This record gives sequence, C-alpha cells and structure tokens, in this order.
Amino acid sequence: MPILGIPRLPSVSTPPQLPAPTTSKRYNPWAIASISLAASTVIGSWCLGGLAAVITGHIARHQIKQTGEAGGSLALAGLIAGYAAIALTLAFITLYILFFVFLFAFAATHPEATPSPTPG
Repeated sequence: MPILGIPRLPSVSTPPQLPAPTTSKRYNPWAIASISLAASTVIGSWCLGGLAAVITGHIARHQIKQTGEAGGSLALAGLIAGYAAIALTLAFITLYILFFVFLFAFAATHPEATPSPTPG
C-alpha cells in the first residue's frame, strides 16, 4: 500500500553481488630494467645506458611473448629510448671528430693565420 502516493519498493532477499576482484598480470622484471636503464641515459650514462636498455628490452619482449606477462609497452619504450640514446651518442661523437678535422684542415690551409711580429 503506497504511503502518500509513493509506491513501496519490493524487498530484496539477497545482498547485491560484488564484482569479482580482477587479478593484474605481473610485470616482467626485464621490462622494468629496460625502461629504468633508458631513463638513466638522461642523467649521464649515455650510450652505455642505451645499450643496456636495448639488450634488456629485447630480452623482455621475448619473455613477454612466451609468458604473457605485462610490461610490453615498458620494454618497447626502453627499446625506443635506448636506440635514440645510442644514435645521439654516435651523432655527438661524429660531430666532435668532424669539428677537429675541419679545425686542423683550416689551420693547415691558412698558415698566415698566426700573428706576425710588429717591427719595432
């Protein structure tokens, strides 16, 4: 019987069902190492950190394909950053060498560049 025109709701005999807890996949430790080593290139490990990030990233991707663990995106990010660190290091070394090559070539072709003594 409605009270003041509000219909009565039927009673519920069972409590509401809670959603089943979701289990998250375990992250591959090599993927975490890869992204960590790639991040270390920012603080000065340069090519060494990039090389280690590439190696651990490839190991992680191989293991993730076999086991189905989480961390594929971490491994991929570590690979990309690692290859970028290697490329930037090699570009820097190349530019450094080219600077001195051009410096010595300029010095060899312009012998009059040294100041001459003034007659006194």
